[in-house]
Amino acid sequence: MLYNKPPLPIANIEINVSEFFKYLYLPIKLGDSAVISIEPRLDPICPIIGRACSDFVGKNGLDEFVQSYIYVTAKNEYQQKGQSFNRPGWHSDGFGTNDISYIWSNKQPTIFNGSNFDLCDDDTASMAQMEEQADERFNFTLPNNSLIRMDQFTIHRVGEPEEGVRCFVKIVFSRDQYKLIGNSVNYNLPYKWEYSPRRPERNIPQGKLNVR
Repeated sequence: MLYNKPPLPIANIEINVSEFFKYLYLPIKLGDSAVISIEPRLDPICPIIGRACSDFVGKNGLDEFVQSYIYVTAKNEYQQKGQSFNRPGWHSDGFGTNDISYIWSNKQPTIFNGSNFDLCDDDTASMAQMEEQADERFNFTLPNNSLIRMDQFTIHRVGEPEEGVRCFVKIVFSRDQYKLIGNSVNYNLPYKWEYSPRRPERNIPQGKLNVR
């Protein structure tokens, strides 16, 4: 299957955040519900969450919004030069799914690649194919503070780590439960999931394996 869909910049949003934090796929809304629960510590990134929700509804409709889970990954941390707090390597978010992701960062922008990727549906083998097929001449980035919409066909990787504090936010809309051990738990929402072990390599957040 061919993968070559460019990222879509939605808005430029500047926020003021000073507290260090780290959340991994924190559910802020459950499927078949209109209730959003965001703890006060994440108030600084609410403009990003709100803009992503507005764009998703505009693109997919209110019914799809209500049916979807919403997950937030948010990291505001100090990183050393050359040592990113996100995994390296070419990949696509929501590989093999209809998930829609929005990403934002205040520095060290995500690197996208415009090559034509012909990938299999094996979630592990496909990443090796991305590394082989990525033509570095087609690398590009978008400006800092850009809120960017992506789907599984948008190939990207983390940018070159810079010294200093970096804030990164990802908001995912999915019909699936993200229930891997280590994911953040929202104790204000009424759910109780049975969590699955993580793999040493890059994980499919839904806990599904596409190995054929």
